[in-house]
Amino acid sequence: MTDQPTSRPAYEIPASVSAAAHAALEATWTTRERLGHAMVVTTAAAVRDILTGHKTDAPFDAAGVELIEGQDGSLFPTGRYWMAAGDERTFTEAVGENEAGNGIHGMSEWTVYLNEDTRDVWRPLCSKLEYRNGRPAYRLDLLRAAALPLTPPVSASLPSAMVDAMVCANERDRYPAKVDPADQRAGYVKPWFDLDTVRRIAADTQRDAKTFGHGSVDTVHVLDGVVDGKPHAVVLVVSWMYLGNEWNEKATEVLRPNAVGRYAVGGHDWCWYALDDDLHPLIPFQPAAV
Repeated sequence: MTDQPTSRPAYEIPASVSAAAHAALEATWTTRERLGHAMVVTTAAAVRDILTGHKTDAPFDAAGVELIEGQDGSLFPTGRYWMAAGDERTFTEAVGENEAGNGIHGMSEWTVYLNEDTRDVWRPLCSKLEYRNGRPAYRLDLLRAAALPLTPPVSASLPSAMVDAMVCANERDRYPAKVDPADQRAGYVKPWFDLDTVRRIAADTQRDAKTFGHGSVDTVHVLDGVVDGKPHAVVLVVSWMYLGNEWNEKATEVLRPNAVGRYAVGGHDWCWYALDDDLHPLIPFQPAAV
């Protein structure tokens, strides 16, 4: 029996599939950001309602509230909060055990949406606390949370174009990248690197891990392979400090390239900053100065 070649492809892919996929992802990211904004403001409102008995014009003096991260990544209130003067109190002390319990239960219905999907919104408003019952704990800044717009601002203009920039994250290693000037967090940028540069970053991070210890350095790895005669590269980031604890599932991350094959190694979390022609930091990044 001889193999017969197929007379035509089994199926066809629409030419617009890439654009549709990117549009769907953009819509998802936008929805998550809107949800995060709404839930952060609602959390601040819930604390006010608990402490004032739902009397919106009653005075209260809460400036921070404790939230615990559950195993699914969602945040939950403990009833612990801080006054503007720094004094620590609990909802039970303020309103009684029954009212506090009911308030925490109702508040949890909103804070559950403060999770991995909305982390980019709520995490910058939090300071890390010591672990509580073996779980990560945070203090949410209620003043900043209440001031957050219910929905993220929408620019009337098109997204800014990527520009070339030299970036650094450790005052030593510098790499060429593409940067969106509009995509900054506290003046730090989110660079996109071509694969050759990613290989350099991989070599440098692995070198530093051997020198300073894996517990203090996230390492980048480029894994090469061939599937059906076509070469492929997989970019992997390992956060060694997460191994062996309850954040174990976050220890490894596979980076996806964008439409032109660039990788956002470290994102905003590595605090990348742009450099000017004299290799001085530009924080915030001003494209005209590069």
